[in-house]
Amino acid sequence: MNKKLLLSPAILFIAFLSSAQTRNVFTTIRPQLEKVINDYPNQFALIKGTKTQSDPSLIEYSSKVEMKNAVETRIIGYPANKKISWLWESKLLVTESIDELKKQYKAYYNDILGKSLFSKGNNNSINPTGPYSSPSEELRLWSNQFRINDATGEFSQLVIDLVAEYQNFEWIIYLRVYDKEKDEEMRPTKDTNDPWRYGTNKN
Repeated sequence: MNKKLLLSPAILFIAFLSSAQTRNVFTTIRPQLEKVINDYPNQFALIKGTKTQSDPSLIEYSSKVEMKNAVETRIIGYPANKKISWLWESKLLVTESIDELKKQYKAYYNDILGKSLFSKGNNNSINPTGPYSSPSEELRLWSNQFRINDATGEFSQLVIDLVAEYQNFEWIIYLRVYDKEKDEEMRPTKDTNDPWRYGTNKN
């Protein structure tokens, strides 16, 4: 009888641990995102870590600011026209499950949406550039972008890009912060599908 009484709490404890391990608990990315945004006017100079790659078409550093549980975080520079365009990127999630992708993607979206930068006050709220677009199995790439309410200031061209992409039979969520002209300010000949949007341009 005593053995049964001793075993019951042990079984309950194991079951609790198993449940905790399978439950995907969301962790806010707001504090880290604020650090990245605050260093955007400096071209991320203060949060650049070790240089990991350098050639005429691409410069890459590790990032001193990393999102919790992120797979990889880096800062990428693309030299072009005597200027280097810098992009901060974090690979937040890799999963084979479309259901997990949808759940985590929406959680990250809500975590970014509508909140003000802690150090800037209500005048610098983060707002989406369009309606929410949910990932689906029919497409292989989605993007929901945000801008800061800073029409003429140092953050006026900053873009926060939450991307979901299907690569090599896996779903991936990326968070990117970079510089981009507003769509309405671009010249009519500018390609609206500019690869700079996703940091893939290496020319």
